[in-house]
Amino acid sequence: MSIIGINQEECSKCKLCLQECRRSPFYVMENGDIGFNEKMLPCIMCGHCIAICPENAILTKGMEDIDTYPGIESPETLIEYDKLFQLLRAKRSIRRYKNKKVPKELIIKVFEAMRYAPSAANTRLWRYLIISDQKKLSELSTEVIKTNYLYMGFDSGEKAIDYYKSIKRDPIFFGAPHLIVLYYETVQKNMTLLAYRGNDAGIATTYGMLAAESLGLGTCWMGGFQGAIAGNKGILDILGINGHVLGAFILGFPAIKYLRTTPRSPLKIKGLEDL
Repeated sequence: MSIIGINQEECSKCKLCLQECRRSPFYVMENGDIGFNEKMLPCIMCGHCIAICPENAILTKGMEDIDTYPGIESPETLIEYDKLFQLLRAKRSIRRYKNKKVPKELIIKVFEAMRYAPSAANTRLWRYLIISDQKKLSELSTEVIKTNYLYMGFDSGEKAIDYYKSIKRDPIFFGAPHLIVLYYETVQKNMTLLAYRGNDAGIATTYGMLAAESLGLGTCWMGGFQGAIAGNKGILDILGINGHVLGAFILGFPAIKYLRTTPRSPLKIKGLEDL
C-alpha cells in the first residue's frame, strides 16, 4: 500500500496536497507541475492528500478501499449532533447478555469501524484477537478472578472462584459470547510512546463499541481483565499472544433494555470564561 506519484494529466496544480501534507514529499517542479518524492520525508500513508485532491490525481498502489459518498465533504450533514448525542447518552456498559453468538458479518462490521480509527503518526501498530470459545473464556475468567480477588472483596482466589461457581455467575465477562482484545506485539517502555499507544487503543476501541451499538449489540470495556494481565502473565499464554494488551471489550446481544439516561457530574473546564 503506497502513494506512487501524481497523474499530471488530471492534476490542476491547486497545491492542496502541499498544504495538507505534514511530511513534505510533495513539491513544485521547475515546470510548475507538482512532484512527489517520498525520500524527502517518508510518507506515513495518512491519506489526507488523497482525501483532499479535487481531481483524484494522486496515484496509489494497493489502496482499493478509497471511497466517496454524498456528505463526505460535510460530515456534519451525515448525522446531526442531537442524534449523535442521544446515541452517546444511550450507550451503556452491558453486563447481561443473551446466550446467542453474534453473526460473523456483524462482527466484521465492528472490526471495519476500528480499521478506520486514527492513530499517532498513522503507525497503526495495534493487533486484534477475538475469543469466542466459551471454554477459553471461562479459563480466562478464572485466571482474572485468581489475580483480582482482593479487589473483588475476597480473602483468596479460591474463595472467590468457589463463590461465583455457587451462584453460577461470571463476574468478569458476564456471559458475553465474544471477547475482543487489542494488543501491541512490542511492550513499550517509553512512557510517552506508551501514552500514544494507549490513546490509539482507546480511540479504536471506542470506534468499535459505538459501531456495535448501532448494530443492536452491547459491549463493556474490560478494565479488570486488562489490569490482571500485569500480575498474571499466564493470561497471555491462554490468549496465545505476546506483547502488551492496551484494550479489550466484550461483545454480544444485550439481555436487558435501558429506559432512560444516567446522571453525570458537570465537567470542570478552565478557560470557558475567556470565550
